[in-house]
Amino acid sequence: MGHQIIEQPDGLLAVFSSVVSSFVVTDATPEELIDWYADEAARDARERTKRLLDRVAQGAHTAYAQHALTWEEASQIDQECSSGPDES
Repeated sequence: MGHQIIEQPDGLLAVFSSVVSSFVVTDATPEELIDWYADEAARDARERTKRLLDRVAQGAHTAYAQHALTWEEASQIDQECSSGPDES
């Protein structure tokens, strides 16, 4: 993500993208840029999660390649790690 935040002559802020060689945001306050970047990050996270969920629906091995745990394996590890030293 080749973004640069630049202060405009009027004191507001702009974001220039070297990917598209253009401004992607102009006339923004610092608070607006925080919100814009947070929205971008949330959108990216939703897309990554959707892709991962699609692969999980096809089978864990397609989502995680090697070392994909079954429910039983993950539950056993969780139980072992959750029990204290006297509970083993």
